[in-house]
Amino acid sequence: MTDGALEDLTILDLSDGVSGAYCTRWFADFGANVIKIESPEGSDPIRNQGPFKDDDPDPETGIPHLFLNAGKKSVVLDIESESGRDLVKQLAAKADLVVEDASPGTMSEKGLGYEQLRPDNDQLVYLSITPYGQNGPYRDRPATEFTLGAQSGTLHGRRVRGERPINWACQQGFYVAGRVAFIAAMGGLLHRQVIGEGQYVDLAEFEAMAGNDNAAPTTYSFNGISQNPAPPPHRFGTGGIGSYPCKDGYVDVLPGVGGLKKLAVLLGDAELANHEMFTNHPYRAQHAAEFDKEFMEPYLKTRTRAEIVEAAQALGMPFSYALAPDELLTEPQLLERNFFVDVDHDVVGTITMPGAPVIMSETPIRVGAAPTLGESTVRILSEDLNMSTGEISGLQEEGVIGA
Repeated sequence: MTDGALEDLTILDLSDGVSGAYCTRWFADFGANVIKIESPEGSDPIRNQGPFKDDDPDPETGIPHLFLNAGKKSVVLDIESESGRDLVKQLAAKADLVVEDASPGTMSEKGLGYEQLRPDNDQLVYLSITPYGQNGPYRDRPATEFTLGAQSGTLHGRRVRGERPINWACQQGFYVAGRVAFIAAMGGLLHRQVIGEGQYVDLAEFEAMAGNDNAAPTTYSFNGISQNPAPPPHRFGTGGIGSYPCKDGYVDVLPGVGGLKKLAVLLGDAELANHEMFTNHPYRAQHAAEFDKEFMEPYLKTRTRAEIVEAAQALGMPFSYALAPDELLTEPQLLERNFFVDVDHDVVGTITMPGAPVIMSETPIRVGAAPTLGESTVRILSEDLNMSTGEISGLQEEGVIGA
């Protein structure tokens, strides 16, 4: 058993956004050596996002930083200086993958683009993450997760007809892009392993989101139908489907294909399957309120979420219910698979966070602590670049690297 499936890889993380950070977090979980480059001012946007421990805006204690930078090494150096850029070039020459998310052309202007780093490392895989990619009419447009979600069609698919689109929560669009970025980078690394050469990987967050949510564009190109969600299911229950109130909250009801016969059994009377309300779907839709009042409400309101879901699942119906964060931490399925892990951090102490949604028998995934700002600067320069104590001290005095 080894330390991790990707323990032989070195990742140079020059990104400062969520997509890049989540991408490299995956590499860290799989055992790769992830070196995160941060500025001397400690201005990484992720470090400055809350919530913070005890509501104190300490860049070491923000939840996004503790989660997204888990298991990485922090090296503080100023890439705006010539000496700082030279250090990045030296690190890139020894790296397997570089990840950056600057605006198109920015890294090349600094002398840190793929074509400039490749001569010293022809096996380098270089991943650029931008809102719209490196070419096209929108390449230089600024964007946020909300604007990309709207433009990609994702929010359209999350709205109720006649109402405004619903934004996804907690920057999930960028997390989607980060997962796609990890897959794309792994593709580049696999190509290198087979062919023996690196390559440039151009990832557009816009396209990652547009291709993620569903097959709506394909559906339209196939049959000319533009998906426009109908009212309800995800908002409230009606006609035997959707979110219904029960004894201790709400339960999500979904009988499934051919599930009305099973629903009749669940409700306690298999003969209901022959009732017009169960056999005539248009009729039931026209009398949905009556169906709910007569059949659904009496059963659901006298039972808890767990009782309802357990009984429905036993019949093969995919019922469920929404869990709050505190409930998620005690969810039996997640506990059985040891999904949550306790990580010891020098500043915040022990913190519980999600692990990886995969179990590997020979190369177990390990979630490490997020680094304090610049904690690995001296060690990386000394051990990886063979710099002397005097050279490092000189760079510290010049303000090129952190103390």
